Amino acid sequence: MKLKGKHVILSLVLLVFGFLLSFSYQQTKNDSKITQLSNQSWERGYFYRQQLIDLEGENKELRAELDRKRQEIQRFEETLGQQKSVIRDYVETKKNLQMFTGELPIKGEGIKVTLRDANYIPSEANANQYIVHERHVQLVLNELNSAGAKALSINGQRLYKDSYISCVGPVISVDGRQHAAPFVIAAIGEPEVLELSMTLSNGVIDLLVSDNVEVELEPVDTIEMKARIS
Repeated sequence: MKLKGKHVILSLVLLVFGFLLSFSYQQTKNDSKITQLSNQSWERGYFYRQQLIDLEGENKELRAELDRKRQEIQRFEETLGQQKSVIRDYVETKKNLQMFTGELPIKGEGIKVTLRDANYIPSEANANQYIVHERHVQLVLNELNSAGAKALSINGQRLYKDSYISCVGPVISVDGRQHAAPFVIAAIGEPEVLELSMTLSNGVIDLLVSDNVEVELEPVDTIEMKARIS
């Protein structure tokens, strides 16, 4: 059979058309796979982004909670510090009160006031008017207490809030213990204040001198007094 020119051209056209059809189908298939892969990648990216957003939200909540806890701890520490300060003040106050009442020993600066009988007693005079009496000692003690003395003692015997002093002839009795002149009265407190109080014009020392009592006053750097023995 002899092919004519038209048949050859038609065959070539059909061959080219078949090739184009096949290529188009293959390309469409590949594009579908690419689209499917792109969709899967986007879904994974969205999932990871969503997880990241959720984690950031949780972290923000945790940071806020941590800040609240820190603030609570800070408030607790401040309250505890205030309580410690109050307790420390109570302990210090109790300690001071115990020292004042004699339950604890006490030490500090202060003054000593020494009272002596008169060295010279005229023969015609009443000797009783030239010796130290209980009222003289009490006068000094009252003045020192008024001047803010924290603790007092007579001849080394500490005085307490319930101590009593009485005159027994030429001696005085302090809580039942007798002491003879000279009487050394020690006072713990501000030396300048105590001394000023004692040396006021027409004050205690002037009264004692007018009663023929010899008075000696001296500041002391350290005075120690023991606690009361139960």
